[in-house]
Amino acid sequence: MAEELALPEVELRARISKKWHAYPPDVLPMWLADMDFRPAEAVRSAVLEAAEAGQFTYPLDAEHRGVAQAFAARMRDRFGWEAGADRVAVLADLVQGLTTSVMAFSEPGDGVVIFSPIYPPFMRSIEVSGRKVVDVPLAEEADGFVIDFDLLEQQAARPDVTLMLLCHPHNPTGRVFTDAELRRVSGIAAEHGIVVVSDEVHADLVYAPHRHTVFATVSEAPTVTLQSATKAFNIGGLRCGLMHFGSEPLHRRFLEVFPDRSLGRVSGLAAAATVAAWSGGDAWLGDVLETLEANRRQVFQWVSNHPSVRAHMPEGTYFAWLHFARLPADVTSAQEFLLRSAHVALHAGQEFGAPYTSWARLNFATSPRILRKALNRMTAAMPAPLIGHPARPCPPDNNGTPLRETRT
Repeated sequence: MAEELALPEVELRARISKKWHAYPPDVLPMWLADMDFRPAEAVRSAVLEAAEAGQFTYPLDAEHRGVAQAFAARMRDRFGWEAGADRVAVLADLVQGLTTSVMAFSEPGDGVVIFSPIYPPFMRSIEVSGRKVVDVPLAEEADGFVIDFDLLEQQAARPDVTLMLLCHPHNPTGRVFTDAELRRVSGIAAEHGIVVVSDEVHADLVYAPHRHTVFATVSEAPTVTLQSATKAFNIGGLRCGLMHFGSEPLHRRFLEVFPDRSLGRVSGLAAAATVAAWSGGDAWLGDVLETLEANRRQVFQWVSNHPSVRAHMPEGTYFAWLHFARLPADVTSAQEFLLRSAHVALHAGQEFGAPYTSWARLNFATSPRILRKALNRMTAAMPAPLIGHPARPCPPDNNGTPLRETRT
């Protein structure tokens, strides 16, 4: 099933895509957040039907309402959230949602809380808007990354802090925050009058026994939820997402800053693909999650063989956040070392926060064959003294044996 779902390397290189063409052809790209999988048939059919009919005219407003209605149905059926479709703005890009939220719910010079390491547009959306990044770095403990609530309390109490950007599930660490953690975040935000913008685009990509809780369902604080089918259904290039406002005052405030049509419109193709994904793509998504689970275990089998590489098993997303403890002295980052020595491109850790030069994000949403090839290249690039024992390549296939989740 995994090999049927995944596209072969020769086909991936023949396609026009940023992920596979940003680096020379001898580099394996494991960085950008695209999955190397065939699209869901429901999505493909919806796009082909429109294309074959030559349906490239301006979309009806009803098509955008259809996206909002599909969102509301999915949130109810999958997460038990009665979101409703009446306080939704349909957007072409969730980064646009981040930036417009910063501009609508804070003022120039205000502080905006983030939890680093963090998806780079979180920081950029704050900086380009003339606001200040107020960082609450996640604390690394033996079993993974956790929120430093003492520091969060301290930063939230600052008089200039008016907004918080939450990424849940968290990119790049893969944490799926628990109900208890989310309630504490909510309580702190509510106590200090802080609006919380929760980016939940990876909500469908969570591994058992973990489960995703929609922040708005446990929040005492005013909340804006960002959501999209783009990550879980691999349709990022079709450009469709949405914002849900937790109250009518929040919705009105947003519209005062960004009146109707000021943000452009989503295409009819993107709307059709999103509705098709959320209403008819779950069987495909189940196959994707099985493949990602096998790949996740393959990555952590590799980590267990390399004492100088540290990582925590992600609870969600398709990213592994890897720390390389002993890099050669002549390189400035883990990403540079792996690109130069292994011809494998990971996402540079320093883009997720300045202190993370020895970290890199690996996207394991690819075929088991390509993943194995990348990991073996990385093994070969690290001399034995660097990894502490003779390098062992990944096994030829994954036999399904459970792997321990020990952090090395």
